[in-house]
Formats: sequence, C-alpha cells, structure tokens
Amino acid sequence: MTWRSLLLPLVLLGAASACGPRRSDPARVAEDLMRPAPVGAFAAGTPPATTDDCTVRTAKTCFDQALTLLAANAQGPERLRALSLMGKACDGQVKDACSWLSQHVKEPRRVRGGPPDDPVFQEAFERWREGRKHHVRVTCRLVEGGVPQRCEVREANLPPDLLAQALTRIQASRYVLPTLDGEPFECDWTIVIK
Repeated sequence: MTWRSLLLPLVLLGAASACGPRRSDPARVAEDLMRPAPVGAFAAGTPPATTDDCTVRTAKTCFDQALTLLAANAQGPERLRALSLMGKACDGQVKDACSWLSQHVKEPRRVRGGPPDDPVFQEAFERWREGRKHHVRVTCRLVEGGVPQRCEVREANLPPDLLAQALTRIQASRYVLPTLDGEPFECDWTIVIK
C-alpha cells in the first residue's frame, strides 16, 4: 500500500463533506417567509414592511424590537413591521416569538386550484418524479382576493415544461389572506411543492 492509495480515501472524504449538508451558520440572515403589507398596498405600489436583517445571533434583538412596537400599540404598517420582526426572530430560533406567532397569526390557506389539486399537473408530476427527488419553491405576492402575483422561482429541479405548468397552476389558485388578530393583510408568501 502506497501513500497515494492512502491519500485517495481522504480526498474523497473531504470532497463528500464539502458537498454535504451545511450546518447552520449563526451569522446567516434568516429568510422572512412572510413579508406583510396592508390590504391594497401592493396595488398602490407600496412595498411590504421592511425590517433590519436579522441573523440567528441577533434574533433576540429582533424579538425585543417587535415587543416594543406591540407594547406601544402599533397600528397599520408599524404593526405589520412588528409581525415581520417576530417572524425573523422565530426563524432565528426564539421560541417565544414562534409562540406569539402561533397565537396571533393565521397563515394563508389555499382554497382553490394550484398544482396539488390539478389532475393534469399531478399526472405529469407523478410520471416525472418516479425515482427522482423533486423540490419547487416559488415566492408570490398574495394580494386582495387571495390572488398570487409576481411569482418568482427560488428553487426548482423540475424540467422546464413541468415547471411552467406548475407556475401557471399556482397563479390560477386562490388563497384566503393571512390574518393578524383577525385583520387580513397582504404578503409575500413562499409556496413549496414536494
């Protein structure tokens, strides 16, 4: 056995670990899965509530900022800003933030259409996915009436024709808008098809 034959398994192990799943980076910016805006805001060209980027390390600060806004009885866009901060704090593993969200927020609910319900899409999807991993993430703006608009593909490993079908079906679907303490709001919403 030569030194080269011993080196090969080490090189392969190093390459496999570099391509494997990465551990959570405490400095990463948490993705805000639900960027809220008042009803009618997107039609008027008003962007979603913006917040400072939160990382896992600063998630507690985001939670504290959200609580400060809520304690001051923030209304309208400021209340939605608090919701956005709370979502980022939850993404950053602050359990109290996740608990608050589960008590006060109802997520959007699909009521009609979409790839999971469409038989034509399902037939093509079933044929394609036999023996293959599949994952599609699309972010859309849910506007008044529960209509998904301005959909952007974030991740997809479907063939182009099937991806086009999925996007068409997503845009034809309808949702009940999410609510904060019973008040509906528009939002950016990530739809995942597995």
